[in-house]
Amino acid sequence: MEKNLNPQPPMPRVLLGIYGQFLRSPNLTTTPESLPVRQTRNQVLRLYSLHLLVMIAIAIVIGQVINPQDNFLLEFFAEAPAWFWFSIAVIAAPLIEESIFRLPLRGSVFNLTLSISLVVLLGIIGFSPLNRALVIGIGGMLAGLNVYLWFVQPQFPVRLQAVYARYPRLIFYGLTLLFGAIHITNYEPQMLPLLPLLVLPQVVVGLWLGFIRLRYGFGWAVLAHGFHNGLLSLPILLITGLGSAQLQAQGLDNIDPETLPFSDSLLILGTGLYFLCGLIFCGIHAWGVVREWQRSRRRKE
Repeated sequence: MEKNLNPQPPMPRVLLGIYGQFLRSPNLTTTPESLPVRQTRNQVLRLYSLHLLVMIAIAIVIGQVINPQDNFLLEFFAEAPAWFWFSIAVIAAPLIEESIFRLPLRGSVFNLTLSISLVVLLGIIGFSPLNRALVIGIGGMLAGLNVYLWFVQPQFPVRLQAVYARYPRLIFYGLTLLFGAIHITNYEPQMLPLLPLLVLPQVVVGLWLGFIRLRYGFGWAVLAHGFHNGLLSLPILLITGLGSAQLQAQGLDNIDPETLPFSDSLLILGTGLYFLCGLIFCGIHAWGVVREWQRSRRRKE
């Protein structure tokens, strides 16, 4: 009888317990849970509330050690039309990034080929000539190896599943760290020494998205990623789309209340309420997730 390469302990019944066990021992070979849409949505949002609070705390620390102007995304938001960058953030980026970093969490030739093909395509259209050559070269070699194994080695799919069963932590955390590291391109080159801190929010959200992809399916990971980007981008969309030229030129850090139009004051007030309500919502649900987990542990004791 074949030995189980990735034995799993009994699955906890509470959400945080399930998530904690997954992080300790990610399983890449099980099929996604077949749950009602409403139940899946609630679990995704409850777990997201906890992660968002962690990411906000990290973002506050990052804001104390770097200049916001060192982030390329702010320049992109300022120059591109609001509808364009919002569509990129909510639709294009989640679909592409999930296809590259979360789709291969399920070991199959199709998943690997699609992921590698997207990396090569982005290398052709999106980077400097040197990076483009490196990405195309590495991606081309990996794609060639993938094709060779598929057509010349008929046992490749079986061997691939064995690799996924033997090295689940390496694959899961490797892709999660790569997802975080790629976001260093949002910053100026001199920010590279701060890489572990700057990309920590993306690593945190990558853990959440990886869990969603494996537990609920790839489609839920794309939707959750788009929701996350949209939630964070909405205040910028409102300010760039509805704010006066004065507000957009000054920015929120250099506001002069005496010369600010009344419409801008309402917009800033609405943005503040948006953040406040979001924090309250996340705090309530995060506390509920933790309390549920604590009660479960007490019952076991």
